[in-house]
Amino acid sequence: MYFHTAVLIFLLELRCMKERVSNDASYLKAVGKAIAARRKALRMTQADLASIINMEVPNLSVIENGKSNPQLLTIIRIACALNIQTQSLLPLIEQPLSFLEAPAVYRARKH
Repeated sequence: MYFHTAVLIFLLELRCMKERVSNDASYLKAVGKAIAARRKALRMTQADLASIINMEVPNLSVIENGKSNPQLLTIIRIACALNIQTQSLLPLIEQPLSFLEAPAVYRARKH
């Protein structure tokens, strides 16, 4: 059973990492999916994770939905709580120059 869970976690993380990111919004969505996939693989609720990192559940939810641009230290806290390296949550950008040339589409949420 443990081996099956480890394989599932690996496949979920791999699928999230291969997702193409071409602009700000798609990158934030990919980060959110990676967080949610790892959290679910560990059978944690959003409330569990939010409690560990001292964050409100709605704030974690908007990160997982790709509607928030989390601060670096928040990403680090999330990765530590999920027991993975920070880079596991951050998709690689295959063509960095084209990413910079894409129009910025992220808009900060109003609180």
